[in-house]
Amino acid sequence: MTFSEQIVYAMFKPSKYKELIKLKQGRFNLFVVVMMLVLGIVTFVIPAGATITGFGGFEKLFTNQLATIRYEDGGLKLDTQFRMKVNGLNIVMQTDGDTVDDSELSKDGMYLAIGSKILSFATTIDGNTSHYQNMDISGLFDENFNCDSLVKLIPHIYIYMFVVFIFDCIGFFIKYAAMALLFGLFINTINKTMNINMTFGEVFKLCFYGQTLGIIISNFNTALGLLPATVVSIICVFISVHMITTSVVFMNPKNQV
Repeated sequence: MTFSEQIVYAMFKPSKYKELIKLKQGRFNLFVVVMMLVLGIVTFVIPAGATITGFGGFEKLFTNQLATIRYEDGGLKLDTQFRMKVNGLNIVMQTDGDTVDDSELSKDGMYLAIGSKILSFATTIDGNTSHYQNMDISGLFDENFNCDSLVKLIPHIYIYMFVVFIFDCIGFFIKYAAMALLFGLFINTINKTMNINMTFGEVFKLCFYGQTLGIIISNFNTALGLLPATVVSIICVFISVHMITTSVVFMNPKNQV
């Protein structure tokens, strides 16, 4: 079985799951790694790359839109207001006051609000803004901080983004492995009742493979923003349950020719 067949069978052929779970452990591990990398690329790398391309790269951003940034007299200074949205996070920088006024955070969403002295993480829901972390800017910058300082940070920004990408991939694995375990507890009962004789490791693999189509649909929808994420996620759970239970039906000894 080729790797491409492994993917196609996982997405569309529950009748082939009996063959999939018998593949060597290394083949399953490779499948999981590739799937998690694809999810990380779709949900983080592509949106982040599109955003960076949109403002012409960090150097252009820092030397044009943030050219007047500086730290002086104990506070951060920027001659004009700066706003940007990155992967669902709204970044607002307005240094007329110590903090950014809540009126600037009126649209629902998550915010990184940067005033002259206070950096705040906030969320606005139905017009109500809640600040859940405030940081004193004085501990982040020194008196020599300016646009050139930001430019020198560009390599570190890309390193940070790579680390975030890796942690996103790990997060996806934890999420879908946990789902596979939950499905597995139920399927293992059926496994014993029907005398299918799968090990729990094989049950876990079956349940992980069964989520493949739902995983792809859900995360591509999230990246593209086509339909409400919650609705699509619920539909994808039902798709996963259908794929898993259908594969078990095919594995029932009574249905074997």
